[in-house]
Amino acid sequence: MKVLIIALDHQIRDALEAQLDIRGREYESVGLEWLKHEGLVDVQNPPLTIPGDISVVVNALSLECLEQHLADEELVASLALLAQACEQAAIPILQLSNSQVFDGSDGGRYRETDEVVPASQVGGLLSRMEELLRGSCSSHIILRIGPLFSAVGDNLVTTLIRQFKSGATLSLSNGASSCPMHAQDLARVVSAIIDQLSCGCDSWGTYHYCSSDPVNEYQFAETVLAVASQYAEAYDHSLKLEPVDIANTDWPRPLLNCEKLLNTFGIKQLPWRTFVVPAVKAIFQQQSTEETSDER
Repeated sequence: MKVLIIALDHQIRDALEAQLDIRGREYESVGLEWLKHEGLVDVQNPPLTIPGDISVVVNALSLECLEQHLADEELVASLALLAQACEQAAIPILQLSNSQVFDGSDGGRYRETDEVVPASQVGGLLSRMEELLRGSCSSHIILRIGPLFSAVGDNLVTTLIRQFKSGATLSLSNGASSCPMHAQDLARVVSAIIDQLSCGCDSWGTYHYCSSDPVNEYQFAETVLAVASQYAEAYDHSLKLEPVDIANTDWPRPLLNCEKLLNTFGIKQLPWRTFVVPAVKAIFQQQSTEETSDER
């Protein structure tokens, strides 16, 4: 089963490629330029065709491009063409979404059957794209996830490391929680689903996955800081945090109940803390390599 990965060239694509390499599974990676090259024209007569050797499509673009300030209609049109191409070729698609389709008002863990009530423009667009896929492609899996981090690109951990480097004391919320997850953990989950699809599993529908441990913004930064402090020689100042009560923060995300994924595919949740040390270590190693190269 060869996989077509549609993702931007950073953390999700890197993690998926690394995981599929470990599994010995063939794949091809494309990005937004592939959809644009194919031409976004008439949805009733789409020019988009899936390569003949592809058995499953993993689409991260609809999630990633929300951060690239693309027009809403461009994202929706892209997904419409992709979904129609997959349906015509009878190729299943695994679409990434996230918990922002819920408003998080009750503070509990949302199930796949709970009513979608977005509280933001991003959540509303994700909900719209989920409905589009459900109505366009019969063989689909929508995987809602938590916020991601890794050593690559702009994310929760790399942003914190940059802020530590600036020397200012960081004032972070000690209020509402989220369940951050490493891109490698996401790749593990996606790969496990693909493995079972290759064995004939056809449990289509919507699933949830996030890390097992809710944490607030201050607690997460405190854990990252404890690891980063091992590299204190990289800074000429001490690293400081302070907890504050603030509500206007992007940190809180609705929490997800992941029992359906466990019961259907046997995929267990992992704690986010497992991935912090290797992520921070990789960031500092990369910085050291870049500094050495600059000195030459």
